[in-house]
Amino acid sequence: MLKIAVALDDSGKIFPGHFAHAKRFRIFEYNLSTGEAKILGERDNELGKLPDFDDVEEMHSFINKLGIPLHGIPKYKWLKDNVLHDIDVVVAGGACQTSYNYFMEEGVVVLFEEPGGSVESVFNLLREVLK
Repeated sequence: MLKIAVALDDSGKIFPGHFAHAKRFRIFEYNLSTGEAKILGERDNELGKLPDFDDVEEMHSFINKLGIPLHGIPKYKWLKDNVLHDIDVVVAGGACQTSYNYFMEEGVVVLFEEPGGSVESVFNLLREVLK
């Protein structure tokens, strides 16, 4: 069994940006033998709730109040420890090289799917990758 987190946008489609900034992740349990997926629930992501401030100082202040690191490895470590702590695979529409490398080094596979695509397409991708 794999535990999979799919980064979602507000309409329930694949989040179009960097997965660390998705508002939520839908969590699935994926059976490698049968290719079947079961929804376990959804998890909110505080990083995805950051307002789009024009004032950089205001944005930094907001993030500091949440206690979330702003950049780099500390930010991705926070995401893994607080939201994706038990996940084997993250499916996203995008990521930066640093987050991709961090999660892969931590044993979490990062796969990419077309932004705006359906969650069902994720499992077609997995079946193809895991042949």
